[in-house]
Amino acid sequence: MKNSQPVFALAVVALCAAPSLAAQRFPPDSFTNLQVLPEDINTRALINTMRGFALGLGVRCEFCHVGEPGADLATFDFAADEKATKEKARAMLKMVRAINDDHLAALAERSEPTIAVTCSTCHHGVSKPRSLEDVLRIAIADSGLAGAVSKYHQLRDEYYGGYSYDFGEFTLNGLASDLARSRQVDEALGIIDLNLLFFPQATGAHFIKGEILLIRGDSVAAKVSYERSLELEPNNPAAKRRLAQLGGT
Repeated sequence: MKNSQPVFALAVVALCAAPSLAAQRFPPDSFTNLQVLPEDINTRALINTMRGFALGLGVRCEFCHVGEPGADLATFDFAADEKATKEKARAMLKMVRAINDDHLAALAERSEPTIAVTCSTCHHGVSKPRSLEDVLRIAIADSGLAGAVSKYHQLRDEYYGGYSYDFGEFTLNGLASDLARSRQVDEALGIIDLNLLFFPQATGAHFIKGEILLIRGDSVAAKVSYERSLELEPNNPAAKRRLAQLGGT
């Protein structure tokens, strides 16, 4: 699991004093260039807000601010708007406020306590809020099946046990099925085999492997997968139907 301990952080808005003061101390006595958060926000509230952004995205100060990783925060130029990530963060903060204050607030019969959207709602501790399926699709497009398998192992080693990605058996089942439907048969077979590496008793994965093998034209191997699926779930009607079509028992 990733151990993310960002300090004060990601600035969705600029946390800063004038550059001359920022170079002398952190936190500063006053702030400039606050374009989204209230101009009169107190230091503790602003730092806690920044911490929330940082934890929600799994990043540190330099993700949005001008400064060197690991350097004293007093050396950061928090007022600078040089990084595109800061402008994106401001837009995201406005979006979150609109969802909570305009859209959700207008709903009737809301539960109590009310549910509010935060950075973590979508980001789950990663800077780019993509599902595991989409990350692997990109990896396949960029570097093929081997790259996707390597990416999966890397993400599992780093994030397993956290809430960033869904490493359950159904995630790769769905991806393999989508790949098979788009006739990326080799990639689909590789992904379902990856799933079976971690979930060897998953009846659904064995059935999907059978479906992929049928698309490939290998009915003999497909029958083996269907039989294994039925062995694990004796009342599986889909596996029974496929075996009957293939002349199995």
